[in-house]
Amino acid sequence: MVHAHNGTAPYDLLVIGAGGAGSTAAGEAIGRGARVAMIERWKVGGTCLNVGCDPTKTLVRSAEVAHLARHAARFGIAVPEVTPDWAAVNARVARVIDTIRGGDGDQNVRDSGVALFKGSARFVSPHEVEVNGEILRAEKIIVATGASTVVPPIVGLMETGFITNVEAVALPEPPRSLAIIGGGVVAVEFAQIFARFGVEVTILGSAPHLLPGEEDELTAALQAVLEREGVRVETGGRGTKIERVPGGKRLIGERDGQTITCVAEEILLAAGRRPAVHGLGLDLAGVAFDDKGIVVDAGLRTSQPHIWAIGDVVAHGYPFTHVADYQARIAEHNALGGAPTRHVDYAAVPWAVFTDPELARVGLTERQAREAGFDVRCATVRIRDLARAITAGETDGLVKLVSDCASGRLLGGHILAARGGELLGEVALAVRLGLPAAALAETMHAYPTLSEAVFWAAFELAKPDDAAMAAMRGHQAAFADVPDDL
Repeated sequence: MVHAHNGTAPYDLLVIGAGGAGSTAAGEAIGRGARVAMIERWKVGGTCLNVGCDPTKTLVRSAEVAHLARHAARFGIAVPEVTPDWAAVNARVARVIDTIRGGDGDQNVRDSGVALFKGSARFVSPHEVEVNGEILRAEKIIVATGASTVVPPIVGLMETGFITNVEAVALPEPPRSLAIIGGGVVAVEFAQIFARFGVEVTILGSAPHLLPGEEDELTAALQAVLEREGVRVETGGRGTKIERVPGGKRLIGERDGQTITCVAEEILLAAGRRPAVHGLGLDLAGVAFDDKGIVVDAGLRTSQPHIWAIGDVVAHGYPFTHVADYQARIAEHNALGGAPTRHVDYAAVPWAVFTDPELARVGLTERQAREAGFDVRCATVRIRDLARAITAGETDGLVKLVSDCASGRLLGGHILAARGGELLGEVALAVRLGLPAAALAETMHAYPTLSEAVFWAAFELAKPDDAAMAAMRGHQAAFADVPDDL
């Protein structure tokens, strides 16, 4: 229930951070009729809108167009010369972000009824937050401060300098060569973007393979695509030293006692992100936290009963905009909506890596399912066996479904395919509802589409063990070898 207010009354809700999580929470509260304040030290929209999801996917698309143009001869189309205009690419990125933002982001927030304060927030007591010397009081508070780039302790890194995703989406010119420290999502997306713009790219990742935690078969296939496009991939190593040399910076690494070196004009740091908890005065608010983030319960409440935390600042969370939005709606309801308390459920969190092909995932990997004690059955279908993939010339990738052998219930789905993220929805729904693979196998899928890969993987899980898969697929399977240049 919203209280009546006078000019000196505290806000019903104070939101710290105006990124994807904070903006949703504030908007929901305004819709409820609450008196809401929000503090943002940088730009409304946070990382995702300004230097993350949206600008990088815009760059991904421009890089994809350049790549298609260079290989247009495969489709019987002659493109005499492909000349990317980096300034025009940057201008399009800016227009896209402005379109999504809808103009002046700060003014949009204020026009919605939220009292927006620009500056760094710091708790001075459990109900009071200071910003620019002004003390704001609130009955309920939501912390949504996001995360910041991890800077690994590599000798010479600070002295030689580096860029992060913040600078990478707005470089005045692409570098001639680029070394990327890290092997996760940011690393692989930018590796392909810059490689397709003609940059010599090297990835140095510390894990045994790219995108640790994903299905090995799919990450190996994606790595093969990147290497085919000219990206040098060095995994299982760690950077030890960076030094300036003529023509750029030398990155020196170590792997199993062997030295790895590369020289690049620029270094992109993509070694992970850390929840932005320091400097907030959380100890003065009575909020428990550590280097992994703010500790919350299933209702996203912190150790202080009137304070919630959402988004990338949450310990052991999922660093995705759609998860931040999901958490924001739950936290706002629990803060202002009353009973019953809503709890988060992460059993079917979808996510995608926006390379080409895209790597999308929901639920458990095969390894995770076995570690959880399931008697696991898996099915894998090659994208190149689909008529749609052959006609489109997009044959890279796999679909792998993971199920419980006893019940047939789908435990996870993993897709590497062109627009793979768009294929994930039905799998996510099946995982969330605890449906068996047969539910997908008994659902008609349009021919010819890439979604048939999901269908056939589910069909293999649902079919009798002695059925011949090739015979069951009939005319929809590719029986001839598929040339790579088709």
